[in-house]
Amino acid sequence: MTSGKVALYVLALRSSCQNPADVITPEKHVNLVQVLEKKTKEEIEHIDTTGTPKTTYYQLALDTLALCVEKSPELERAATALAKAVLANSFQFNGPFSVDTAAVASLALFCVYEGRISPQQSKFTGTLQAALALATKDILNEQQSNGLLGNVYSTGLAMQALSVTSEFYTADAWNCPKTLNEVLSKITEGAFSIPAAASQILPSLVGKTYLDVRGLTCSSETVTVHYKVINQLIGPYFEYSTTVKVPKGSVLLAVLEAAKQFNANEFSFQTEETSWGPMVTSINGLQGSTNEKTYWQFLSGKTPLEQGVGSYKPKDNEEIVAMFSKY
Repeated sequence: MTSGKVALYVLALRSSCQNPADVITPEKHVNLVQVLEKKTKEEIEHIDTTGTPKTTYYQLALDTLALCVEKSPELERAATALAKAVLANSFQFNGPFSVDTAAVASLALFCVYEGRISPQQSKFTGTLQAALALATKDILNEQQSNGLLGNVYSTGLAMQALSVTSEFYTADAWNCPKTLNEVLSKITEGAFSIPAAASQILPSLVGKTYLDVRGLTCSSETVTVHYKVINQLIGPYFEYSTTVKVPKGSVLLAVLEAAKQFNANEFSFQTEETSWGPMVTSINGLQGSTNEKTYWQFLSGKTPLEQGVGSYKPKDNEEIVAMFSKY
């Protein structure tokens, strides 16, 4: 994955009240924040040696935003590189000015400006102010007569940026209602039917920005799940049960992980990726077989589940049964 894609995953997980520093996969736990820090470092080193990022400044802006949300110790270096790029007019290299890049850069740098880096760094604060002022001016210069900022797809990000950087422009510099009305008309025409485009415009429609992920209040509630694995099909037979607690809203795969942590022998399991998500192929060393037509079936009580372990979310005090079965 590119650094920008990792950054988007970090932001998405954080906005879903999941910890991106501890992502559960079928094989292991992954710290996506550390992955992002490593990839961002590669972007900056590429700038130092070649004058351009390994990918794009848009991705570096996403990286900086995600690192700020996560309060990463690597934030200052990323923010410095991004601010320098803004001041060097690097978002207009061999082509039209990139409103998208300037908008995400503004969000990232404003996140830092608000205090994510030590307030003692007054010199850097001045750099941030200069970069934010220039990026805001450049975005406003791309304002169209119909209210769009750049084009219809860059407008969503630009609206987010301008909504937080109002101290860097005068009240008459942007007609927000006009922009909003034009966006609403484009929605009726189906301009934002693609999820990626919708994700950029939706925050502004409800008065939010990507920066609101920082102050998200996540419930600390947990649910209790009674988990049982049963093999009465092929000897040696076995039946094990345990009760685990997982964060409310967790998928069934998290229950299996919690049970494995409780007893790695009895509740060990393996999965394989399918087009429908992860599928459990083995529990306690007992593997399903296409030749024998055997598999691990999951039930809620006595009712077979219609969703997989990667999408089903158990309820509090629910009994989940993994039954070795034939089809």
